[in-house]
Amino acid sequence: MTRQIIFTPNAAKPPATYSQAAKASGLVFVSGTAPHDPATCAIKGTTIQEQTRQCLSNIKAMFAEA
Repeated sequence: MTRQIIFTPNAAKPPATYSQAAKASGLVFVSGTAPHDPATCAIKGTTIQEQTRQCLSNIKAMFAEA
């Protein structure tokens, strides 16, 4: 089984030892993501709703790249 590491600059950078996502056997596995803005690397939003929206935006960018 081959594994493809997924990286996109449109999502927050993961810690050095993690990948944003990986693709194998037609499945995409997304690692945990924080509400960081990909452009500034700062946490985006002050409420749980805003931060959740940013997390989902990061995940959406990873899936789009995959």
